[in-house]
Amino acid sequence: MNFDEVTPQDMRFNPPTFNVADVAEKVAKAYGLRGQWEPLTGERDQNFQLTTEDGRKFVVKIAGPDEDPDVADFQVQALLYLEKGSPQIPVPRIIRTKGGNVLSEISNNKEVKHALRVVTYLDGIPYGRGAFPDAQNLQKIGAFQGGVVKALAGFEHKASRHFMPWNLSNGIAVSRDLWAEAADDVKTLAAPLLHRLRHEVLPKLNAGRSQIIHNDGHPYNLLRADAVSMDVVGLIDFGDMVYAPIINELAVSATTFYRWSNEDLNTVENLLIGFHSKHPLSDTEVSLLWDAMTLRAIITILLSDIKLSMDMGADHDPDVIEERMEGYTTLKIICDLDHKSVVKRLRAACGM
Repeated sequence: MNFDEVTPQDMRFNPPTFNVADVAEKVAKAYGLRGQWEPLTGERDQNFQLTTEDGRKFVVKIAGPDEDPDVADFQVQALLYLEKGSPQIPVPRIIRTKGGNVLSEISNNKEVKHALRVVTYLDGIPYGRGAFPDAQNLQKIGAFQGGVVKALAGFEHKASRHFMPWNLSNGIAVSRDLWAEAADDVKTLAAPLLHRLRHEVLPKLNAGRSQIIHNDGHPYNLLRADAVSMDVVGLIDFGDMVYAPIINELAVSATTFYRWSNEDLNTVENLLIGFHSKHPLSDTEVSLLWDAMTLRAIITILLSDIKLSMDMGADHDPDVIEERMEGYTTLKIICDLDHKSVVKRLRAACGM
């Protein structure tokens, strides 16, 4: 795909809208699971929490109408790979159908088939709720993510290079067609950055070490036991997983935790120190972290605007509006800081 010709429709922010009763009937027939159903949010999937009478909890995920079946299999196989090779990493486990399949499907009233899967529900609460992690625990979070990257290093799948809007290095952030539709505030703010991002940063980023990464380790996908606990007890939502530069994994977390910490650069340093201790990074990778964070902030704004302009944003989803505002604030802070000084400080944090 030429990312200068990407349109908002290519983003596929259109989760299905199946009736709960129909999903319950399908899951009961295919998996033998029954209980109480509760809807969960989803950007591209329709999600439910299912609690059975004996207290077991599951998440039921239904892929969007435009999702390639291979992508659903990609996400399932990643969880199976981690379960087999790194069972100590707390991620959801795949539940098989009564026939032993890892995926099922459900059809809408137009006979369009949607991939359906069931995974275990992980107990805990997101880091985004409760006390902000201190330096030591930010380093633990970074080390946890470095460990996940190491655990996924040998995993391969034919769908790993599918189009993923949240892939920092695929060119979305500098797409001319998307920028033509961008709001004036972000156009003005980011205009001085785009030439360098397009012609210097992205080529260097994509020339670096790449593999399949989780790509979505933000404070609402990383879990801890309760509002005061700090150890990571779970990583959820593999829907943004993609083949991409390794440093992107850290950039996603660093940008979102940085945002949450009111733009305290110590937050980025501590996540970096932890990640680097578990998965050593090269000087070039560390030097590109701030640029990758810049790409994440830009993409957050652009994709938020797309959501707000589409049907799913017709009611002005407050979460999307908040995410857009936070992305803009973060990008403004990034633009105001001296790039060379920040990179020097991040390199020093790794002893470079």
